[in-house]
Amino acid sequence: MIDNKNKLYRITGIVCFLGLLWLGFIHYSEAEATVCPIKLATGYPCPSCGSSRSILAFLQGDFREAIMINPLGIISLIIIIGIILLLLIDIIFKKEYYYRVYRNVEEFLKTNKLISILLILLILANWIWNIKKGL
Repeated sequence: MIDNKNKLYRITGIVCFLGLLWLGFIHYSEAEATVCPIKLATGYPCPSCGSSRSILAFLQGDFREAIMINPLGIISLIIIIGIILLLLIDIIFKKEYYYRVYRNVEEFLKTNKLISILLILLILANWIWNIKKGL
């Protein structure tokens, strides 16, 4: 269990750090390049395409634009901030809050199939919306 917990913390920390680096890069660069492998391969956006621009619009106070670009960006930002705060609390105070929250959410989704299905349907609806608006 300790190895799984440590692996979760390492992977999550690395992903959050790289995500923040990516946000900083696109904020300070003029590049409009996409790194989405689905869009590069097919020409169609994935469900999360536009999330980075959505987060930046949200952070600049343009909430309507953030939602119009991709509402998943705002949800991602809230999750990322929560994860980073829990990771920092766990590191500073030597607790396991993040691990417990992760396990509880995982268990909740396993036992509440309807919620899992609804979340999947919302992501599919967002994907269709991304394609329809030509993101």
